Amino acid sequence: MNPLLRRIRNSFFVLLIFLYMIFEELIWKSAVAPIIRFINAFHLYRRFLDYIQFQASPLSVLILFMVPFAVGEVIGTLSAILAAQLHLLSAGLLYTMKIPLIVVALGILQHGKEKLLSYRWFALCYGWVMTQLDRLHSSLLYQQVHSVLILLRNRFSNRSSHLKRWIIRVYRLIRYSRNKS
Repeated sequence: MNPLLRRIRNSFFVLLIFLYMIFEELIWKSAVAPIIRFINAFHLYRRFLDYIQFQASPLSVLILFMVPFAVGEVIGTLSAILAAQLHLLSAGLLYTMKIPLIVVALGILQHGKEKLLSYRWFALCYGWVMTQLDRLHSSLLYQQVHSVLILLRNRFSNRSSHLKRWIIRVYRLIRYSRNKS
């Protein structure tokens, strides 16, 4: 393969992996955990997941999984189109609508996985996706991009902690000077 084409292809893969990691690390791991805690606080939702796990038929679990998953993926695609058109605020707001839908779909997947995997086609698709994610996570390119992202996150958190300390110091000085006068 031509070295220039190989460089372009590798740069494209680095960009895709970086975007994937930004969504996975920054959005999903930071945004999904509080949403899961919030949704799990509802007794009705916990009862719904118990129904999925213990009483629902495999077909109903499949339908209940596919509806929020499909709607969430359509919303994600639309938000990507908006982001490509540089409507970033609209894309971000639309993407926030995706998160609760996917959280519900993942809850259904987690609690109804055994029933969903009873469908051979679903088991094949799920296995393929998991294999691809494992291959991605074990690739050298992913490891390198991940280490860069970790460095950036640490640098940002160090700067934000300096900023927090500075804000607290300024706030205390202002409060102290107001109390003094």
